[in-house]
Amino acid sequence: MNKFYFCFDVGGTDIKAGIINHNGNVICKDKIPTKESLKTNNLGKAIVDFASRLASENGYKFSKASGIGVGLPGLVDSKNGILKYAGNLKIKDYNIIEDIKNYTSLPVKIANDADLCALAELKNGVGQNYNSFVMIAVGTGIGAGIVIDGKIIPCNFSGELGHMKMTNNKNTKCHCGEYGCYETLASTKALIAQTKEAMKENPKSKMWTAYNLETVNGKTAFEFSNDATAKKVLNNFIKNLGDGIVNIVNVITPEVIILSGAISNQKDKLIAPLEEYVNKHIFARLADFKIKIIPATKTSDAGIIGARYLF
Repeated sequence: MNKFYFCFDVGGTDIKAGIINHNGNVICKDKIPTKESLKTNNLGKAIVDFASRLASENGYKFSKASGIGVGLPGLVDSKNGILKYAGNLKIKDYNIIEDIKNYTSLPVKIANDADLCALAELKNGVGQNYNSFVMIAVGTGIGAGIVIDGKIIPCNFSGELGHMKMTNNKNTKCHCGEYGCYETLASTKALIAQTKEAMKENPKSKMWTAYNLETVNGKTAFEFSNDATAKKVLNNFIKNLGDGIVNIVNVITPEVIILSGAISNQKDKLIAPLEEYVNKHIFARLADFKIKIIPATKTSDAGIIGARYLF
C-alpha cells in the first residue's frame, strides 16, 4: 500500500479528518463535532480514536500510516508541538503532540490551520499559479496564510490578520481581549450576528419568511440579497471585509488574494463586489495596480490536504 497520512483540521464547530495519500488526494474523510471532543479535555485521544476509526472503516491499517498532521486555530508553536492559544476552543498552552503521543508512536506534526489551507492551495490548488498570495480563511474567525516567493512565511505567530485592529468600538470585543479585531467585523460569525441584528430592527424583512433568530446562518443575507435589509447587511459586510484586504494589499501587495471558507462560494454576490471595493481604496490604484480576489479551490478539504504537506 502506498504512503498515506491521517490529517486533521480542528475548527470551532467541527473536527474534519481524512486519509490523504502521498500526492495530496483525499482517500476518505469525515467530521465530528468539536465540542464533543473537548468535553473530555482530551483532544489527543479523540484525534487518535478518530484516525483509528477512519482506518478501520476504509480498509487501512492504522500503524502503517506515515504520520498524523493536525491543523489548529490560533497561536500554534509548531516546533514544540504546543497550541499556545485558541480562543474559539478556549484552549491555552496545550501540548497536543505530547498528548497524541500517549496513544500512538506515529510521527505527529502540527501547524496553524490557515497556513495549512494556504499550503494546500500552493501545492496543488489555485496557488500553484502565483509566486505570492495571501489566503484569507473566513469562518468562525479569520485566519490567513501568507506566501512570498513560493513559500509560506514560517514564523509560528505570523499571519494573524484576523486580529488586525480595525476600530476601537466597545461593541466589538474579541475573544483575545481586544476590541475591533478584523474577525469581529468580517468573519462568518460576525456576519450572522449582523444579520440577526438587522432582522430584529426590521421585522418586515423578507429574511423572516425563511429564517428566525435561531436558524440564521452565513447564507441568509445572500439568499435574500434583493431584500433591502439583507442588501444593507451585505454592503456593510463587504466594506468590513474589504477594509481589511485593503490594509493587507497596502502592506504586502501580493499577486492575488485567495478567499477561503464556505463564504467564498458566493462569487457574484461577494467576490465581485468585494474586488471592486478593494480596488477603489488600495493605495497602489494610483499606479494603476489592481488586485485580483479569487476563490480557493480546495474549499472544505484544504485544511486536511495541507496537513499532509507537513511531511
